[in-house]
Amino acid sequence: MAPTAQSRQRAARALREILRGKLLRALCEPARTELLEFLTVNGRSDIATIAAAFPQDRSVISRHLALLYEAGVLRRDKIGRQVFFEMDGPVVVEQLEKILDRFRTIVPLCCPSTPT
Repeated sequence: MAPTAQSRQRAARALREILRGKLLRALCEPARTELLEFLTVNGRSDIATIAAAFPQDRSVISRHLALLYEAGVLRRDKIGRQVFFEMDGPVVVEQLEKILDRFRTIVPLCCPSTPT
């Protein structure tokens, strides 16, 4: 059955929600992906250590880390005055699986496969 105009509109709305979601917005900025690479290589690190590895001001790095934390990509642990960050791999995988599941429901509404 061919997708209808109405089903394509529903698919477009669902896709917009996915693409504008916190996770993908957080991951689409090159500076934030570099931060994730840093944390992947170095593991749990405090803001001072992270900021020292990047050319941006510490306040900019701190905002990027906060956004990644809010998106569920990082765990944050405050000990005294120090704040430590690390990747939260299982949560990221879970979020990506949910996105993939949503895409699976959208595809039949807008762009079904064609027989080969």
